[in-house]
Amino acid sequence: MKLTKYKHACVRISKDGKELLVDPGVWAEDEAFEGVDAILVTHEHFDHLDADRVRALDVPIWTNAGVAAELGADLADRITVVEGGQSFEAAGFQISAYGNDHAIILPELGVPCQNVGYLIEDAVYHPGDSFTKPDREVHTNLVPISGPWFTLPAAVQYVREVAAQQTVGIHDALLSEIGLTMGERWIGTQGGKPYLGLKPGDSVEIN
Repeated sequence: MKLTKYKHACVRISKDGKELLVDPGVWAEDEAFEGVDAILVTHEHFDHLDADRVRALDVPIWTNAGVAAELGADLADRITVVEGGQSFEAAGFQISAYGNDHAIILPELGVPCQNVGYLIEDAVYHPGDSFTKPDREVHTNLVPISGPWFTLPAAVQYVREVAAQQTVGIHDALLSEIGLTMGERWIGTQGGKPYLGLKPGDSVEIN
């Protein structure tokens, strides 16, 4: 299985000739959308969902009720609504869903929207905009390293508790080159496991 990182929180997973696209936001490169077989979306914010480009693809989508409403009733025949605690198959990939809430940005605003994390093939975990932890061992944990809701102590604690075999920094489009080193310096030192600061277009094999 191969993981390819695209801009911000968008990743693509390849296995046995199938292509799974996760969180294709407005900053994702056009090539991320080419030839995909299925799409997972964690939540409705534009940096995770480019609604126009997703609508243009005639492929099945798995997501929560908030995203389904955003995409519109005309896509209902190819959208499957999921919640945390459910498992399903998408384009030959086995997926487990975790959590239902986006991380809180400001306490007075409450939970901004629904958010579902996805564990793909019991190997790669994408939490969306949350630090929701899966209930089993994870090989590759995709860890947000910036954002309005992000806090460094929470991210470090999350990485420690998940204890994945390796960590990949995502949700990073807002960071400068200097800021990107934060992931390696603080998050990459947790647990003595590798931290991969992948750039858009970089790939890594998941064994």
